[in-house]
Amino acid sequence: MEEMNLDEMRSQIAILKEKVDKQAIVNDKLMHRVINTRTDDIKRKQFVSVVCGLLAIAISPFAFHEHLGLSWLFIIVTDIFMIYCMSMEFYYKRMISDNAMMNASILEVAQRMSRFKSGYKRYTMINIFVILPIWLIWLLTEVYLRFSNNMEVFWSYASGLGVGVVIGSIVGLRLFFRIIDNANQVLKEINE
Repeated sequence: MEEMNLDEMRSQIAILKEKVDKQAIVNDKLMHRVINTRTDDIKRKQFVSVVCGLLAIAISPFAFHEHLGLSWLFIIVTDIFMIYCMSMEFYYKRMISDNAMMNASILEVAQRMSRFKSGYKRYTMINIFVILPIWLIWLLTEVYLRFSNNMEVFWSYASGLGVGVVIGSIVGLRLFFRIIDNANQVLKEINE
């Protein structure tokens, strides 16, 4: 009789273990679906950044050389900055690709997302506080040297540049904060 109770208990434990395993699989699939939704939004935002970079590369020779008469060196360096930014966007997009995220455990996803978030923040801060000021100073210097004989034209270009910087900063920072917010949401979902 004792053996029968022991066998019955073993079978109940096996059934319970099977139910727990099925529940863990369902929770894991649900978690991956939530993560996939958030990372898809991040990748869309990064795609917008890449498209803007491609447009900047395409129109910079016309806008800066043909229209303003700025040096080819400035245009080449501007295009190099854009290529750097686009390559970093691709790098961070690859970090959270579907293959990398869907085949990883929840712990690996959390580690990958944490690395993505800190790296993307660092990359953005370098752009804002190092590359952008250098580029803006160089642009203003080139425009000043080109139009130093006509200060009205210089100030009109400088004010247009100021408006462009404000609008670009607002759009860029909104994209950045949305990407970081999505990364935070993924980490929050995993921690819960």
